[in-house]
Amino acid sequence: MQREILFKDILAGNMDRIYRICCAYVSNTDDRNDLFQEILINIWKSLDKFEGRSQISTWIYRIAVNTSLMHVKASGRRKKLHTAIDDNILNVPESADREEKIKTGRQIDLLYKSINKLKELDRLVISMVLDELSYKEIAEITGMTVNNIGVKINRIKKELSKLMGEKENGNGRN
Repeated sequence: MQREILFKDILAGNMDRIYRICCAYVSNTDDRNDLFQEILINIWKSLDKFEGRSQISTWIYRIAVNTSLMHVKASGRRKKLHTAIDDNILNVPESADREEKIKTGRQIDLLYKSINKLKELDRLVISMVLDELSYKEIAEITGMTVNNIGVKINRIKKELSKLMGEKENGNGRN
């Protein structure tokens, strides 16, 4: 009973984060949902192994990323991934007008397409930045130092800016 309550609490606090990780690694909606379920199963199976040496969100991130990497590897998708933005990801306030929603949707789509062109570790790091994790938390998850994370994030931002600029100008490849 205690385990079920803990699992429900974990889901309540991390569902969106887990789904965003799925979006970073899988483009097809059905595959994304399968990966999401696979991550939840792995969290459930590993629940008794959580030792509390890190935050639960850090532990969840590791499971989600490791499961995502194994899922991608197992399905033979070594090619660059493309993420289609759907209504579940696009959280534009209802008061925004239609044109603003379309513009915002295109910008988010462009961002995710650009993120999918990054190396695996860079995708992981920028996903954690978008989830507003601290440099310390990102360092714990990746095994890098806090200083290296800062440098890496700056390089990733420059690369994303370059990729998004190429796409906006029509010079980018899909």
